[in-house]
Amino acid sequence: MSGAGRRPKRPPRPGAKGGREARRWDDPDEDSDGEDGGEEKFHPQTDLGLKDGEESDDSQQDLKGSDSEAEAGEDPLASLGGLEAFTRKRPQVQARHQDDGLWDPLAGLAPRKKLRSAPVGHGQTGPRGKGSGPPEGTAVVLVGLQKAPQLNGKAGTVGGAVDGATGRCPVLLADGTVKSLKPENLRQILTGAVVRLKGLQGAPQLNGALGECGVLDLSAERYNVVLADGKETMKKVKEANLELVSRYMLPDKHLASQKKLFTWTEAIRQGKDRESQGWCAQLALLTEFCLPQPCFLDSQKLKAAVAAADSGRAAAVAAADLPRLEDGRLACRVLAASTERDLCCPASKAASQEEMKRLGNLAEALQKRDDSKMPIYFLLPSLCTDALPCLRASAALAWPLYLQLCQALVCVQTEHWPHKAWSRVEQLLMHQVLSKPVYLLSQGGVSTVVSKPSDEGSWLLSDRAEETMVGAPADGQALPAERRLLESFCSDALPGGWRKGARVTWYRL
Repeated sequence: MSGAGRRPKRPPRPGAKGGREARRWDDPDEDSDGEDGGEEKFHPQTDLGLKDGEESDDSQQDLKGSDSEAEAGEDPLASLGGLEAFTRKRPQVQARHQDDGLWDPLAGLAPRKKLRSAPVGHGQTGPRGKGSGPPEGTAVVLVGLQKAPQLNGKAGTVGGAVDGATGRCPVLLADGTVKSLKPENLRQILTGAVVRLKGLQGAPQLNGALGECGVLDLSAERYNVVLADGKETMKKVKEANLELVSRYMLPDKHLASQKKLFTWTEAIRQGKDRESQGWCAQLALLTEFCLPQPCFLDSQKLKAAVAAADSGRAAAVAAADLPRLEDGRLACRVLAASTERDLCCPASKAASQEEMKRLGNLAEALQKRDDSKMPIYFLLPSLCTDALPCLRASAALAWPLYLQLCQALVCVQTEHWPHKAWSRVEQLLMHQVLSKPVYLLSQGGVSTVVSKPSDEGSWLLSDRAEETMVGAPADGQALPAERRLLESFCSDALPGGWRKGARVTWYRL
């Protein structure tokens, strides 16, 4: 290395001695032009620094080496106040004594907010820090809020268990917002449940009628109850005059729940396993999933309903009342009808008289061809359940399982039927997933006698097979209220998902 690249050596201080003292105090990084004028001082962090103007006896300190100190038996750091004072080492903080003997991971943090004990009736904190509180999915109304009084009277649904650390549980309000509230600020209500009216003295004719509980008016302590009369008549009824019949799973609640009660793929698999166990076992699966059991139309009563210009409600028969054999199997033919609609289960007034007439003619022709005279029942979307909004919404959630109960699908062809999303989903589900036949009832209706299959041992209703292309459900027409439900079902159960169609084999009647 050249001399030009070297750092210039600092000249010795006046009066400084060589040897050990020079090595001790000659610091090349220290500025000799400081205010002290070259006087040696201890570092200010030591306890025994020299005062200004006091001279240090370097010669005596320099003569005290390790040998002389060992011979004299003196501690070389004694004059500095000992090792602890020289190193400035903080003594170790003793661990805080804990009476419970348990390790607290938050002991070194800021003090936590003290949790007040939960009131009686809301449960105790469990072993995993979860409070019992109202169960998930419970309909509640907010009461007693002082810091946010504008939320009092708002209805919501409990979205999870009570957290033992905060004593609060999430509540999903009707506007989509989520609030963390204490159980004492929640009151369980009957909103969204199916109830039966009782004990009415002013209107005794309504006793025993079914209805759906609406919003609770806290000031009057009455519910807005929608009656299942097909006209959506509303009455204000006290809670004492209402009897809870059942609560059913709704699409919004099912889609928003993190831990879903079922998936359609798993539900369809369980339904296939129960087909060999009988009709009652299949219906029990719907009850386990908190879904309503469907109603079927008796084909023998369809003609009378069409002649009387009735909606067909009188021809509806509960699924549990269908004729059965001694071994539990059905003693009738059950066919699902795919009709033109934008909602899965529209109101009963939307049932077309022309559709019921065509289905009645089909049933009559099939019974003439069939020597066994087996009764025929139809699953019609507009009449598959009672005329209550909550039941129609829950039936839309259960519609794939309803189709699984049927033996075949009859497509009631109309001008716009192929373009509806629900009609596409029904065809793809029956053909690809359930492996059941799909029949096409053309606009011209059915002939007086339906042609028999060429194979005498065949159980098909027709042998006039046609292959057609069914479009993607995503391209079909449906109301925005149910498109999310359709997309979730298709993505879960259909092989092609929501955005792919497939080729389907029809059998023309």
